[in-house]
Amino acid sequence: MKKGLIGIVILAFVALVCGTAFAVTFESVDVSIDATLEWTIFDETGLMPEATKDGPTLELPDLMISVGAWEASTEDAYIKYTAEMGTISFENAVDYDIYDLGEGIGEAQGIALGTELASVSLDLVYTANEEYGVGGTYDAGLFSVGAKYNSTEAYGVELVYPMDPVTLTGQYAIGSAYLAKVAYALTGERAFTGDSAVTLQYKVTDAAEISAELVDFPVTDTIMLQLGVTSAENGTGYNGELVTTLVEGVELILAVGSVAGEDFTYSGKIGVSF
Repeated sequence: MKKGLIGIVILAFVALVCGTAFAVTFESVDVSIDATLEWTIFDETGLMPEATKDGPTLELPDLMISVGAWEASTEDAYIKYTAEMGTISFENAVDYDIYDLGEGIGEAQGIALGTELASVSLDLVYTANEEYGVGGTYDAGLFSVGAKYNSTEAYGVELVYPMDPVTLTGQYAIGSAYLAKVAYALTGERAFTGDSAVTLQYKVTDAAEISAELVDFPVTDTIMLQLGVTSAENGTGYNGELVTTLVEGVELILAVGSVAGEDFTYSGKIGVSF
């Protein structure tokens, strides 16, 4: 079985790379670099907490390079080639969960393949640990249905039914794990983003868990709010974040949170992106 999967990966690579006109135009090279500088002003330990007295935290720049059909990213650590029949990517860390229900293979270096054939999309992952995952989705227009399987012998199905502005999602995995989710997309004259929504979710894996979330709610044109609450057997947790754009590229980030059974935390940060 493992040798057969290796053969599939090799054949897919040959089909994607050699089966297309392998002509890359180096006249158009797109390079983008994103970096953020974050400074904690206060948290539950006091003003300018010990962890940040030596200075702000600089996240390593994210470098993205695109040349013809090739693309590389330092943020997600991958190299990807896109052809008419699909994509192949070489990734530094890849796994394969059964949707949002876990049961995944161990994260490792690997190859990911993806293709779309009319209303059917297929994907396959193979890692250096000789683990794999394969899945597919059929888009019927009014709804979509998918299935996934991986080398831990876990498998599951998903049904998504969009009824603008509401989207219903159901998932089921072997072992009686399941998820039911309702998402209401927020639109209107406010500065909503494509992710602005209110969601309600009920999930059962090892234990039952119910959660609700408000995502990207614009209080004003420059203030964005996010809220979340989760109730499980070990208690209730919550989180909130208020992001205020002071000037272009500079944000004030106020956050509060509490994981079930743990202490309350809060913080205020200045974030600079460039």
